[in-house]
Parts: sequence; structure tokens; C-alpha cells
Amino acid sequence: MGKERKRGRVVVISGPSGSGKTTICDRLGLDPRIRVAISATTRPPRGAEKDGVDYHFFTTREFERLIAEGKLIEHAKVLGNYYGSLRAPMERAVEAGLCYVLNIDVQGGSAIKKLLPDSTFIFVVPPGEEELRRRLEKRGTDSPEDIRRRLELARKEMEYGKYYDHVVVNDTVERAVDEIKKIIFGEK
Repeated sequence: MGKERKRGRVVVISGPSGSGKTTICDRLGLDPRIRVAISATTRPPRGAEKDGVDYHFFTTREFERLIAEGKLIEHAKVLGNYYGSLRAPMERAVEAGLCYVLNIDVQGGSAIKKLLPDSTFIFVVPPGEEELRRRLEKRGTDSPEDIRRRLELARKEMEYGKYYDHVVVNDTVERAVDEIKKIIFGEK
């Protein structure tokens, strides 16, 4: 008898902009048991971002076609741009027995909770609002007005943590990654 392959699982990681989700997910992606989703978006690339590496960049028309064809498991419009998660890579990873991590906003997390309620939901928070402001400013990718809007949105998004299975404070990336791996794999 052949060994039956264990199905993987989906993990949703959300949190306010600047909470460190992307850095955490990049570190999680170094683990061979984990695949991190590459989100699709209509926003323009920032800095040295590359299509298919950092994001899948689409025009609004292309993105709306993906929606119409059912090729996204979730999507939302945030600050004037579409963001979403492609269905096919998730299905391949789960079939291969891997943990598939989605780094998505709270709107996307809510959509996944309805669609895939057995997923694990983790909410990442910064140690405080001043640290969040510092991180956003340090990125150097947003105007002062964008930072103000992101902080305002972050205050609202922080309320969503109560709907997640776990809340992880990102005081240091290493500690947050270790805590998330313990949650995902039950490691001590």
C-alpha cells in the first residue's frame, strides 16, 4: 500500500499596514514546509518590487477578469487598488501537503474565514502606535498623507484582532516567527 500524502493547510496572517506581516512571511517562506502566497494587485510596484516575486501586478481590467473567472479566492479594494489571492497556487500547495500562508488584510481574512473556516487565523500587531508610525516612515514608500491614512486605517483594523484565532505581537521578527511556527506546527 502506498503512503497517503497528508493534505496541507491554509494559514491567514493579517494585521495593520506596518505591523511587519511581510517581513514575517518572508522569514516563514524560508521553511521548506511553508509556501507563502504572492498577492495579486493593481497598485503600481514600489521601489525594486518585481512582478511574480513581490506581487503579481495586473491592470484593473485584467484583475476584474480574474474576479469574473473565479481565479481568486478573495479580493478587496483598499485605498483605491485591488488586492487578491490567486486560487491555483493555494490548491497546489495544499495538495502537496504544505502549509500555505496568505498575507492579507482583514477584509481578505474575513472572506477566507467564510470560504475556508478550518484555516488558522493569526493577527500580527506592532508593539504600539508610535512604533507603527516609525516603521511606516522608515519604509520610505509612503507620503506623509499616505502614512496618516494608513495609521487611521490601522486603528480601525486593530479591532479585527478579536476575530482571529491568535494574536502575535511583532516586537522582534525572530520571536514573532518562532511563535507563529509553534502555532502552525505545534512545535515547542
